Amino acid sequence: MREQIYEQLRADILNCRIAPGAEIREGELALRFGVSKSPVRDALMHLQREGLVQTLPRQGYRVASVSLADVDDMFHLRAALERACMERIVRHADDEQLRTLDRFRRFEPAEWSGGFIAYNRAFHRTLAELARNARMRDHLTDLIDQMERVVRVSVANVKEGDPQTVVREHGAMIDALQARDGRRAERLAERHIATAGKRVQTALSRLVVPGRT
Repeated sequence: MREQIYEQLRADILNCRIAPGAEIREGELALRFGVSKSPVRDALMHLQREGLVQTLPRQGYRVASVSLADVDDMFHLRAALERACMERIVRHADDEQLRTLDRFRRFEPAEWSGGFIAYNRAFHRTLAELARNARMRDHLTDLIDQMERVVRVSVANVKEGDPQTVVREHGAMIDALQARDGRRAERLAERHIATAGKRVQTALSRLVVPGRT
């Protein structure tokens, strides 16, 4: 039950069903899940260790806000991890595995129940899997999950862009990987993440105060 509560609350936070900055209370969550406060408290402490929840003295808990500094840190780390993925994919993935990336050369909304966000997440998770480094995969997939919250916070502004631009960037990365051109794949991955970072930073700058946590 503790694990189920943790997983549900984590999903609610990452999908912004519980908004950044929202206050959450043990008693209300206990009623929601039909349990005592103990498993709820354990789940909230787990989320606190992940940096998704903050403790409010004598008040309860609050979902951690999104700050521009945090976003910059996440994109910087993401770029480093994805560069490393490119190098490992070129060395370790076989031709058949590389061909599985072809499904990401196009994006049709009807094919993805979660829309463009689901398509984009699936592409980058697949890269993490093909790198065949379990520790790096786990770090990167967790970071992708954390960053989905950032994207959803800014989704109203991000929608103004053309998703096909990102799809074309994915296609260029796939071309480089299938040609086993590691250096080009690394450069494209770094540029891809940097461009995404600028796009999200621009959107979030309208919504949050720089340095706010």
